[in-house]
Amino acid sequence: MSKLKMWVVATRPWSFAMTFVSITGATAYTYMRFHAFDPLYYLAVLVGVTLLHAAANVLNDYYDTVRGVDVPGAPTTLYRPHPILTGFTTPQRLRDFGLALLAGGLAIAVALATVRTLVVVLLALAGVVLLFTYSGPPGLKYRALGELGVFLSWGVFMWLGTCYVMAGELALDPVAAGAPVGMLVSAVLTANNLRDMEFDRSRGAITLAVLLGREKGLTFYAAEVFGAYAATALLVLLRVLPPYSLLVLLALPQAVGIVRRFRSSIPENADPLTAQLAQNFGMLYIAGFLLQVLLPL
Repeated sequence: MSKLKMWVVATRPWSFAMTFVSITGATAYTYMRFHAFDPLYYLAVLVGVTLLHAAANVLNDYYDTVRGVDVPGAPTTLYRPHPILTGFTTPQRLRDFGLALLAGGLAIAVALATVRTLVVVLLALAGVVLLFTYSGPPGLKYRALGELGVFLSWGVFMWLGTCYVMAGELALDPVAAGAPVGMLVSAVLTANNLRDMEFDRSRGAITLAVLLGREKGLTFYAAEVFGAYAATALLVLLRVLPPYSLLVLLALPQAVGIVRRFRSSIPENADPLTAQLAQNFGMLYIAGFLLQVLLPL
C-alpha cells in the first residue's frame, strides 16, 4: 500500500458516509423549508465538515494510543491497519496530520464566515471542542459521554450550521429534523462499544456500554435505533417533517433484524451493520425532503 493511500486510510474514509447524510440531509431540509440552496456553499460545508470528521478520526487514534487503549491485538486493529501500531507513522506525526486536517476545516469555516457572519466560525469551533474532548482531555468517550458527543455533532451542529450557511437562519426546526439521524449515528458508536465492551473495561475505558453492562446496553442501543423512527413519526405529526419522511419505515425491517441479531449475539461487524442502517435511513430521509419539494403535500 502506497504512503498516500495509508494516509487516506488513516482518516477512515468509509465513515464519511454519515457526514454526507447529515450535511446533505440538512441541505435538502433547508431547501424544502427556506427555499435556499447554493451548490458552492453545499460543497464547501461538505468538504469542511468532512475534514473535521477526518481530523477527529485521526486524533482519536493518536489519543487512544498514547492513553494505552489501542495496543497490538485490540479490536480496532482487526478490521483496519492502525497507522501507529503498524509502524506506518509515529504518534507525533499522526497528531500533526490530524491538526492539519483540523486547520483545513476551520479555514473553510472562516471563508464561509465572510459571506455570512462569525456565527459560522463559532459553530465550527463548537464542533472542534467536541472533537478534541471526545478522545482528548477530558475524554468524553472514556467517561460514558461519547454517544452524547456524537449525537450533538451529527444531529445538532451539522444541521444547525448547514442551515445557517445556506439560509442565514438560526432555527430550531433543522435541529429537530437532525435528531433522528443523530440517534442512528450515535447507535453506530454504541454498537462498536457493545462489541468491544470487555476489552475497553480491561484497558480502563469507561464507555457507556461498560457502564450499563450488556443487557442495559442492548436496551439503550434498541432505544437509539427505534427512537429514530419514533422521532420521525412525531416530527411528522408536529409538521416539522413532511409526510414523505415516513419513507424511512422502509428500513424498519432492517432495524428489527439487526436488533434481534444483537440480542442473540453481538457480531464482529456490529458497527458496519449499524452504519449501513443509518445510511439507508438517511437516504430515505433525504428522499422525503426532495419529494416534498417536487410534489408538495
